[in-house]
Amino acid sequence: MELKDDWEFNVLGIYNYRKPGPLSHYIQFIIENHEFVEGDIVEAGVFNGRSLLSIGLLLKEQSSPKQVYGYDTFAGFPNIFNINDDFSKFEELFSDDRISKIHLEKIRKNIDYRSLDLPNAVSPDNISLSGNFSNNSISTLQKKIDFLGLDNVHLVPGHFHDTMTDSNAKTNTIMATLLDCDLYQSYIDSLPFIWKRLSKGGYIYLDEYYSLKFPGARIATDEFFSDKRDKPQQHEVELGDFERWYVRKRF
Repeated sequence: MELKDDWEFNVLGIYNYRKPGPLSHYIQFIIENHEFVEGDIVEAGVFNGRSLLSIGLLLKEQSSPKQVYGYDTFAGFPNIFNINDDFSKFEELFSDDRISKIHLEKIRKNIDYRSLDLPNAVSPDNISLSGNFSNNSISTLQKKIDFLGLDNVHLVPGHFHDTMTDSNAKTNTIMATLLDCDLYQSYIDSLPFIWKRLSKGGYIYLDEYYSLKFPGARIATDEFFSDKRDKPQQHEVELGDFERWYVRKRF
């Protein structure tokens, strides 16, 4: 099925890949490289499938045979968080000169804003407007996949340490990844699996590298790439926008 108007994307809860937005760099990479870089598309952190369905539709529009694999527990955050997900880690990142003073001020302001809406203390479990991401339904998402005729989109439910393994791999070659799983341990579990399979020239969009909510994502990413020649890079920033970060596998 082809969606033409913006309202259709909105009603179905799908990111409109035809409009400028936070995923524009990721979308553009796929459009420009799907014929030249080998592998499928992987999304780590799916929630309600807003971007996952978008990529499935985009690939259909491009007549691409590539497949899209969406990894998620589809049950929300775990009950226990890693210490690296604590907001105090943002202060340490600033002290280590790994985030700017402006970034830290935005983080503090965001926590203040969220506290106005929450009866209890702000925590990693409620800092996002989506809460702990448990308000989703894998059956509803699958219904949308079937309704749209997206036979190129596949859901992989479960914890990353169980699903992102050599024995359970759904694809052995990856062209591009949207890494949107928020927490330290999720990045630690998913990055080795993805990087091992990422083609030369492949691309990872680091959704939380400039996060105001989840410090563990940046900490885990820096740890993983500390011994690699390829490093996180910043896309050119549009006026008033957040920073957008990615890694391109060149070596």
